[in-house]
Amino acid sequence: MVSLILAAAIRAKIMNLEVFFTYLTSEQVLIGARNALVLGTLALAVASVIGLIVALMRVSGNPILAALSATYVYFFRGTPMLIQLLFWFNAVPTMFQRVHLAIPFTDVVLVDAPTTAVITPFVAALAGLGLAEGAYMAEIIRAGILAVDKGQRAAARAIGMTEYQVLRHIVIPQAGRIIIPAGGNQYIMLLKSTSLASAIGFLELLRIATDIYSSNFMVVELLAVAAFWYLVMTAFATAVQTTLEKTFPQR
Repeated sequence: MVSLILAAAIRAKIMNLEVFFTYLTSEQVLIGARNALVLGTLALAVASVIGLIVALMRVSGNPILAALSATYVYFFRGTPMLIQLLFWFNAVPTMFQRVHLAIPFTDVVLVDAPTTAVITPFVAALAGLGLAEGAYMAEIIRAGILAVDKGQRAAARAIGMTEYQVLRHIVIPQAGRIIIPAGGNQYIMLLKSTSLASAIGFLELLRIATDIYSSNFMVVELLAVAAFWYLVMTAFATAVQTTLEKTFPQR
């Protein structure tokens, strides 16, 4: 499909291959691709940690924890990612003029700076994408946990295993077969969603491509360059997913 579109663009003389290949490996574009990959990967790491905690709260049987986790999932799944990014970048510095973090009961100050210096475009993008994706990962992890037969967990407890041991040796290995494929799909979506960070000035791939074609008017060529690198990142995410799937038992 992509090759057909490129061929049609070339025949219609709206795409210059020389310009395409010139920018394909240009330093600016490579920096943008790297920034998108770093942002997407870190956002997935944040989302996975949040998702695991929220999922465990949801299945804990505690009505208060379950209600809090359900509220989190409802709010962050129901709000567009772009709104969340704009909120972190624009609203948070307005509400809080300064960030002051210290270790309790000590004089050690971790952060003491104006909020505008702390909430950079990268931090705002990471917070927005990580928190939003955390809601999706929570549901994926919860589905994986619930898919493990309760009888196996009961049998493990009966032979003296602790809850941590049950989670580590019984639940996680089996739930991983469900979590990894769905999580891989979310990683691919997240890598493409990093393009939303262009709205708050973060220099990811789409923002750099947009800045370049705004000056030279080679719109089609630069969009094709951006699409190529998103396809490369998708291939990378697929390779990671395939590798992780092989580490979990198939039955």
